[in-house]
Amino acid sequence: MDGRLIQELEVLGGEIRPASLKKCDEIIIDQPGFRAVIALWGGHLESFIPTGQEDLLFQSNNEGGEGRFGRRHFGVPVCWPWFGANETQSDFPAHGLARYFRWEFIEAGRFKNGDVKIVIRLASEDHPLIEEMWPFAFELRQVFRFSSKGFRVNFSAANLSDKPMPISEALHTYFHVSDNQTAEVHGLDGVTYVNKFDEGRQAEQSGMVSPCDTLDRVYLSAPEQCEIHDPGLQRKLVIVTEGSQSTVLWNPGKKLAEQRTDMEDDDYRHFVCVEAANALNNTYDIPAGGIHQLKMKVKHKPLSEE
Repeated sequence: MDGRLIQELEVLGGEIRPASLKKCDEIIIDQPGFRAVIALWGGHLESFIPTGQEDLLFQSNNEGGEGRFGRRHFGVPVCWPWFGANETQSDFPAHGLARYFRWEFIEAGRFKNGDVKIVIRLASEDHPLIEEMWPFAFELRQVFRFSSKGFRVNFSAANLSDKPMPISEALHTYFHVSDNQTAEVHGLDGVTYVNKFDEGRQAEQSGMVSPCDTLDRVYLSAPEQCEIHDPGLQRKLVIVTEGSQSTVLWNPGKKLAEQRTDMEDDDYRHFVCVEAANALNNTYDIPAGGIHQLKMKVKHKPLSEE
């Protein structure tokens, strides 16, 4: 790895932990106000711990499958260039390609206000298997922005091919909660959603979502902001998105969690996925030579704070 990058990372209180996940390095940032971990395998923001608090993100202890397309449930996986199952190739991995390949660490520094900045990159030309599976050249970037108040993810996708590139996508964020039975998701009242646990039927959300259990819902034309209220941890997570038209809520519930081999039986009790997405009716094309950005900002606040 570039010695200059290592030096820039060290100035931020950071280090590289070699070959710790799927034989890929992790970037660790320790600051007075937070600790963050980025896994270069899949470009996952793995962990974000504000000083004196529990992690904002969930990590399963289950290692998942050993193969390239064996999934793990943690942090902020990038689902791209398709969300869910591939519509034409049943043997392709769920949720796209971006989460299954090694990303490249390309920049470390600070924004003008002092927030920490980390940039990673994934280019199709660097991975022959991607080129075999996806007929469009592309370059992806994630810009992570960290402060004691929370984190931001700015995901951008550049279509380097000469044809429009069809996309469905999500930042499939596993938010850590003390108990999914008491956690609440606010901000989706009145929004129409597709219930994938009810044969794809549509319904309208009434009030908050609680308990956050046995959910697989795609909220269409969703608002840019929603919140997770966690009475057990006495905090709320404010989630603001840009560039997404859908919000996905996912939690497998007890029965499905126990059937999965890539998840511990009680994992479902400690997370709810609230995902910035473009899925189902909200899929789109990136024009030839075009760029699309998907952004997510997460702040933590005391539950008592308005």
